[in-house]
Amino acid sequence: MTELQKRKKKTKEKKPIYILLGFIIFFGLFIYGITRPSEQSKAIKELTTSFNKKDVEMVWYKYKSELYQDDEFLLEVRKKLSTFNLSESEIKDCISWLPPANTNLNLIVIPDLSRRITDTINNPNQINNDILLLKTIWESFVSNSKLKQDTKDRLIIDVTDIDAAKGQFGKVANNLQFDLSNHKGKSNRLFFTNEKNNTFEKNIIEMYALAKQKPLGADYRFYLRRYLENNLKKSTLFDNYKNKVIIITDGYLEAENKPSDTKIYGFQKQLYNAVTIGNISQVITNNNLNIPKVNIDLSNTEFFVCEVNERKTGKTFDFEILKAYWEDWFKRMDAKKIEFYPREKANDISIKRVSEFIAN
Repeated sequence: MTELQKRKKKTKEKKPIYILLGFIIFFGLFIYGITRPSEQSKAIKELTTSFNKKDVEMVWYKYKSELYQDDEFLLEVRKKLSTFNLSESEIKDCISWLPPANTNLNLIVIPDLSRRITDTINNPNQINNDILLLKTIWESFVSNSKLKQDTKDRLIIDVTDIDAAKGQFGKVANNLQFDLSNHKGKSNRLFFTNEKNNTFEKNIIEMYALAKQKPLGADYRFYLRRYLENNLKKSTLFDNYKNKVIIITDGYLEAENKPSDTKIYGFQKQLYNAVTIGNISQVITNNNLNIPKVNIDLSNTEFFVCEVNERKTGKTFDFEILKAYWEDWFKRMDAKKIEFYPREKANDISIKRVSEFIAN
């Protein structure tokens, strides 16, 4: 047997040993791979030994690059933070560095059921206009929510004075609250039944029929002070909320048996001149005419005021003055966003605007 043949024979004899060694190495690496702690398990373990907000924040930033989109880790971070007695400002700080939680729409609509709805001189067909807008709001809310699942979207149609019409307003308003918070594990589409559509339409018509019998001045300042705060939603570690408020009004804040909040009459000379010059807000402030602030946090609330319609006695002046009053009022209360629109001759314009406000 030649030397070459001997070497080949030895190599052949060692081949099973090489295969066995390769298998042992591969198996060892496999066992190591499945038994070594993952980044996720290490991060979650560190969370269990976190004793305050700062500890949790440090764990978050340590593993953020690898686990930013890891739902289980994110949930554990939120759950750990929720075990601490955090203040509102601390929760806001946590929300600022955590990825955004699921966003829910909290939509509040407050129509002005004052004499504007029966004023055929200044506001012809106002009830029909309002009902058309309210139907659009309902359809936009349904369209915005129906393709989602496990959201906490909510729509409330409210009134400024629930005790009016011998308490009937309150009863109707109770039937105009649509909350998906408890609609869990199912498509939102299943929430929006024909029965709910009919309930909405029936109660809207009933609300305006009651208001038409005895319209009263809409006291929005009282509503903000007494009711709005309870209807707003605060974002939490687990849920993000968009608060949106739609006010359907002619713009004149004239509550029943109270001085007007939008003071124009008696100040026409100064205010009308200010419209021409372009310094309405300055004149309002200089004459101490500002609408009194309400102590409420509106930093996460967007406002949409529509159907504003100046009376014939204030034609070409009142709209700009009313806009200045409302915007000044909301800005001094730190509202997140303010949109202010006149009553349009073409309803399509109003429908488009309100639909975009709800969707965006």
